[in-house]
Amino acid sequence: MIYQFYREGFFGYGEEGDFQIFGFWHFFPIVLLVLAMILTTLKRDRFREWKYEARFRYILSFVMLMAEMSYFWRVLYVGDEYGNHTLMTKLPMQLCQWGLICCVFMIISLNDTLFGLNYYITFFGAVIAIASPIVISRTGPTYFRYYQFWLEHLLPIYATYYAMTVHQKRPKYWHLWLAYAGMLAMTIPASIVNLSFEEANYFYLKLNLPLIPENYLLRVVIYSAVTIAAFHLLWGLYLWMKHIKKKREEKR
Repeated sequence: MIYQFYREGFFGYGEEGDFQIFGFWHFFPIVLLVLAMILTTLKRDRFREWKYEARFRYILSFVMLMAEMSYFWRVLYVGDEYGNHTLMTKLPMQLCQWGLICCVFMIISLNDTLFGLNYYITFFGAVIAIASPIVISRTGPTYFRYYQFWLEHLLPIYATYYAMTVHQKRPKYWHLWLAYAGMLAMTIPASIVNLSFEEANYFYLKLNLPLIPENYLLRVVIYSAVTIAAFHLLWGLYLWMKHIKKKREEKR
């Protein structure tokens, strides 16, 4: 009875289409993120000198961790979209989850390597997720999953941007290959679970996409090529921003 109770309430699911992609409740949290990033940019010196700056980072880390953990607690008590109460198809092996876990430690330690990993993983995976949040199509703003999803994806983006803006963290080119190697390594256990459980879809390697072959190995190769290309675009974006900043400083 407790499972049914939670499933029909705030912690449960609505009908398909309860959340509308490209609607108000899609753009509203993204706008809040942009405003937070603008405020951080304008007040970066004050943030850096703030008496409670370290405490702010600890709180940010804790909220990210709770956002991630609450996902698994909800699956255990409420069930997934199929009504199953198992974690075998919901293990933290998705790209965004891996990035969030790294980000929890990165924002506390301000470690350069962890920042580099997050720069590529978060700005690639989380940005794609918030651009097309199809996983919450049945959970709009009247459901817990809506808020959990946005916290889980927006906070790592903000935390990575915060470290870059306030603490002057910078990605390096070798971080790109380290992030890719980590993703490739995660593909091994993800593929084992994907092929063992019909409902598992880690890294979305079983997602039906146009022009993508059904052969699993070919999908891994194609996804790998897309990832490398996307990571290089992010590296190029950083170099472009670095160039723009240098030009502005030369004009002063």
